[in-house]
Amino acid sequence: MRSSERPRPARLSPSTILAAGAALTTVTLGWARPTVVHAPAAPTHDEVYEQTIAPIFEATCVQCHGPLKQKGAFRLDELDRDFVAGEDAEEWDYILDVIRNGDMPPSSFERQLSSEERAAVTGWIEAGLEAAARAKEDDVRPVLRRLNRAQYRHTLQELLQLPVDFGQDLPGDAKSKMGFTNNGATLQASTLHLETYQAIARRALDEAIAPGPRPESTIYRVRFGEGIGRGKVGGRTGGYQSVILNPDQFTVEIIGANGEPKGEAASSDERKALDAIRKKISVGLRGSQQNRFHIAADGLVLYGAVPHKEKAPGAWQGPSPNAKLELQRVFPERGDLVMRVSAARGGVKRTRDPVLLKLEDEVNHVQVSLSEAEQESETIDGEEVEVRERALSIASAMETITAEAAKSDQRKNVRLEGDVLVAEDVTQPADSRVAVQIPAEGFYRVHLVHPPVPVEQMPSVRLSYAGKTLDSRPEMTPEELAQERVSTVIGAAYMRAGRQHLKLGGPFFIGYSHVVLTPLAETHPLAAALGQATADLEARFDGVDPVLRAYAGTRTDDGMDYSTFDGAAVVTAPRGAPETYTFVGRLENLPIPEPESGDNEILSGILLLGVWNDHLIKDRRSPGPPLLVEQIEVEAPFHPVWPPASHTAIFPERGDRESDEAYAERVLVRFMSRAFRRAAVAGDAAPYLAFFREVRPEVDTFEDAIKETLIAVLCSPRFLFLVEGPGERADELLSPFALANRLSYFLWNGPPDEALRNAALFGTLDGALEAHVDRMLDDPRARRFVDAFATEWLRLDRLEDMTIDADRFPKFTRFVKRDMREETLRFVHRVFAEDLDVMTLVDSDFAMLNQNLAEFYGVADVVGPHFRPVVLPRSEGRGGLMSQGAFLAGHSDGLEPHPIKRAVWVKEKLLGSPPPPPPPNVPDLDAEAPEMKGLTLKEQLELHRDNPSCHDCHASFDPFGVALERYNAVGLLETQRKGRPIDASVALPDGTEIDGAPELKAYLAGPARERFMGSVVEHLFAYALGRDLVFSDDQELEAIARETEARGGTGRALLRAIVTSPSFRQ
Repeated sequence: MRSSERPRPARLSPSTILAAGAALTTVTLGWARPTVVHAPAAPTHDEVYEQTIAPIFEATCVQCHGPLKQKGAFRLDELDRDFVAGEDAEEWDYILDVIRNGDMPPSSFERQLSSEERAAVTGWIEAGLEAAARAKEDDVRPVLRRLNRAQYRHTLQELLQLPVDFGQDLPGDAKSKMGFTNNGATLQASTLHLETYQAIARRALDEAIAPGPRPESTIYRVRFGEGIGRGKVGGRTGGYQSVILNPDQFTVEIIGANGEPKGEAASSDERKALDAIRKKISVGLRGSQQNRFHIAADGLVLYGAVPHKEKAPGAWQGPSPNAKLELQRVFPERGDLVMRVSAARGGVKRTRDPVLLKLEDEVNHVQVSLSEAEQESETIDGEEVEVRERALSIASAMETITAEAAKSDQRKNVRLEGDVLVAEDVTQPADSRVAVQIPAEGFYRVHLVHPPVPVEQMPSVRLSYAGKTLDSRPEMTPEELAQERVSTVIGAAYMRAGRQHLKLGGPFFIGYSHVVLTPLAETHPLAAALGQATADLEARFDGVDPVLRAYAGTRTDDGMDYSTFDGAAVVTAPRGAPETYTFVGRLENLPIPEPESGDNEILSGILLLGVWNDHLIKDRRSPGPPLLVEQIEVEAPFHPVWPPASHTAIFPERGDRESDEAYAERVLVRFMSRAFRRAAVAGDAAPYLAFFREVRPEVDTFEDAIKETLIAVLCSPRFLFLVEGPGERADELLSPFALANRLSYFLWNGPPDEALRNAALFGTLDGALEAHVDRMLDDPRARRFVDAFATEWLRLDRLEDMTIDADRFPKFTRFVKRDMREETLRFVHRVFAEDLDVMTLVDSDFAMLNQNLAEFYGVADVVGPHFRPVVLPRSEGRGGLMSQGAFLAGHSDGLEPHPIKRAVWVKEKLLGSPPPPPPPNVPDLDAEAPEMKGLTLKEQLELHRDNPSCHDCHASFDPFGVALERYNAVGLLETQRKGRPIDASVALPDGTEIDGAPELKAYLAGPARERFMGSVVEHLFAYALGRDLVFSDDQELEAIARETEARGGTGRALLRAIVTSPSFRQ
C-alpha cells in the first residue's frame, strides 16, 4: 500500500501464502498403516524460484524486461532474490502489486498468466517480503527532521506572537519521492540555512522585544466627495495608463496621537511640512474603466469589479475599478497595518459625463491604404519635374469623422514628416490637439491612422478628452507591419455634441496622420450599459450587497505588484449611514516598495493601499451592487496594547526584588520550554545563562542581553529540528513530548499548544490521542494541515504554474484560478472537519463554491464571496476531486484537456500506482505535424500510442484520462470539441467499460474502492510520519485501512487510526 522509489500500485489485503509459500511449511501424510512420517525437506526460497518462478517470468516477462529490452528502464532478470540481505525488496514489492492489479503482463501481450501461475508468483514474493519485514521489525532509529519553511514560520509566529512570515527568507524545501516537503530524508540543513536562521532570529527578536515607550503611529485619513478638496493640498500622480482622481475630489488628513487632524494650530513651518507630505499622497484608479466608478457628493462609488482578461498590461493592474491611496516614501515599512474603510451601499450614476474607455477585442471598422495618383508636372526651383502624389484612402462601412494631424495645434515634442506627426524624442512625452465636430452626443470609437511600429520599440499613445486620459500600446500583426499605414482602435469616448478636442501624445508616441471616429451602435455593450435606465439597474441589485476587498502593493511600470489581505467584508450599511470595516495585515508580508535606496525616479517607491468592490462581475454591461466609499484611514505600525504581546510573551511580570540573574533564568526557562517544545528545567538553561552573564557587560540593557541569548536558543537544533527519540521505557519509542510534537506538526503543521504540552508532561497524552485529534481538527489551525497536505498530495502547484490561453478562455482570470484552489482545499477540509466518508473525495452531492466560481461553472443562485457547501445533483458533474477546476485546469495544456496528465494523476494520487517514466527515445507530440491537424488531443494521443514502445504502458493508464475528456482545459463540461461529439467511453485496464467521469467515479467507489482507500491511507501515513514508506509498512497500512472501514470509513476515523498506530506512537 505504499509508493516505493519505483512507481507502484496500492497493495490489497494480503492473501494466504500459496504455491511456493506453502512449500515452506511442514506437513503430515497418512499411509495405509497408521504411521506418521515427515515430508521431505521443503524447497528453499531459491529452489522455488529456479523450479517454478523463473520459467514463468521467462515466458511472460523477460521479453520486455530482460537483457534484450528494458521497458520502463526495468530489468527483471537482474533483481536480487535475497529479500532479507539484498537491496531489491522494494522492486519485488512493486512487481507484486502490478501483477495483483492486472497491470502486468499488459492485456495486449499474447501470453497471459494462468490463475495457478499468478498464485505461485504472488505467493513466492509474499513469502520473501514477509521474511524481510520480520527482519526489519527491530530496525528502528530516531528520526531527526528539520522544520520545513511552513513549520518554521508557524512555530516562530506562535512562539513570538508575531504574524510575520519569517520562513519566506529560507531556501526552498526539497520534495520526497511521494511529493511531501516534511520528509526527514530531504530536509537537509545547509550552511545557507544556518546563516539565514541566525539572521532571522536577530530580526525577529528585534521586532518582538520592545522595552521602550509606545512608538507613534503614522495615520492618514482620506475623504472622498465632489469638490471636497478644493483649496486644499493633495497629490496627483501621473505616469503610463494612470487614471487620476482630481485632488479637488478628496482630502488628506494627517492624524495625531490624540486622534485629531494635525495642523489646526501648527506653525507656518509645520504646516509646510504637513503639506509636503500631503503632496506625496494621491488617489489613483489605474486599470479602471471610467464608466465603472464615479464621484458623488458623499464619496467614491465603485461598481462591481470586472477582472481583466489575463493579458498584459490590463491583468497586472487589479480588477476594474480599484481605488488606491498612492503614498510615496511617507509610510512605515514594518509593523501591523490597519485599514479602516467607511463604506455603505451606493447608487448608480445618473448623468452621462464624458468618459474614455478601453475597448477589448474590438473589430476595426476602418481600413486605410496608400495609392499612387496620376503622374503630374510640377515646377520646383524654376524647373518643371514629374511627380507622383500618394493618396491616403480611408474606408469604412460606417459614418466617419476625420481629423488630420497636419491641422493639429498645441504641439509639443513633435514634427510633421509629410502628413504624419511624429515624436522628435520618443523617450519624452509628446503632445498635440485635434478638433472634431460631433453631430450627436454618444459613444464613438477612436481610430488612429499611423505608420506601423514593431512592439519592441514600445509604441504608445496617450488619448485625452475632457480631463480624462487613456494610455494604450498598439500591437500589430506581421501583416500590418508590412503595410505603410495602419488603423488601430485606441479606445472609445462618450462625447457631447458640437466642436470637441482630442489630445494625442505621451512617451514613446507612435505618431499619426489622421484621427477617425466611428459611432458605436446602441446595441454595443458600452452604449447599452449607459443606455439602461438608472432605476432598472438599481432594481436589479436591490437586496444584493457590495463587498469590500483590501489590498496593498507597489506601483510598477505597467501595473502593480499587489496582494489582498484579511479576507473580504460584505457591506450591509445603507446609503447615508456608513459603517467602518477594518482590515489588518502585516507590512513585512505584503509586496511593499523596497526601503529607501536613493532612487530619484519620479514614480519610484510608491506604496499602494487600496480597495475594490469584490462582487466580481462577468458582464461589463452590469454595474453590480454599487459600493460607496466615504473615507479610507490607514495606520501603521498599529499597537492596540503596549508593551505588545510579542514582548510580554518573552518577559513575564518581574518581581519587585528579583535579581537580574534570577529573572533572566526564569525568562530563559519559560522561553525554552516553548521553543524546545518540551518541559525545560533550570539545568537546561545553565549554558544559556552562562552566555547571558558573558554578554551582559557588552550591551546597554538587560533586554539586549536577553535578546542575544535568545538568538542562540533560536539557532539551537532543539528548536530547528524535531527529534523523535525514545522515551524512558524500552517499549516506548517516542517520548511523550516527541509524540505531542509529532501530533501537532501532523494536524496543525505547527507547534503543540499548552494542552498538548501539559498532556505530555503529566503522562496522559497516549491514552487520550483520539480526543486530542477531535479537539485539534475543530481548531482553525487544522486548516494548515489541510493546506500543506492537500497542496502536495493533489499537486495544486500545477494549477498555479499553468498558463491558460486568455484568448480561448477569456473568463478564466486569476480570481477564478484563486477560487479553484480554495475550492479544493475547503472541500478536503470539510471531509475531516465534518467527519464525512472518505469516499466523498471521489464523488459528492455538494461542491464548495463562492459566487465567482459558481458563475464560472454555470451554477446559479450562489451569492457572495464566501465559500459554502452547495448541494448539487450528481448529474451536474461537479462533485469530488476529479470534477474540480484545480485538478482539471492544472492538468491541461492551457488549450485542451490533457488525458495523459490527468490519467497519471488519477493513477498516482487516487489509486497509488503511478506509471513508470516514458522511455528516453519516445518523441513528444507534434501538434503541427500534418497527420495531427484538426485532431483533438485525445485523437493525437491515440496515434501516439501506435508506437510499439508506448502502447503497453499507455494502455495501463490512458483510459483514466480519456474518461475525463468531457471536461475542457479550464474544467468546464463540453459535449463537442472541434465540431465533433466528445467520446469519453473507454475500457479500463481490467476490462471494465465506462463512459465519462460519472462512471469513472462509480468505478473508484466500487471495484477500486480498496485501492483508493489504500492510496489515501498511504499518503496520509507518509505525511504524518515525515518519511517515505517501505514494504515493511504494508501490514500496518492494511490494518489502518481495515480499522478505518470498521469505524465508518470517515475522515476522522482514518486520522484516529493513523495517530493510534504503532509506527506513529512507538
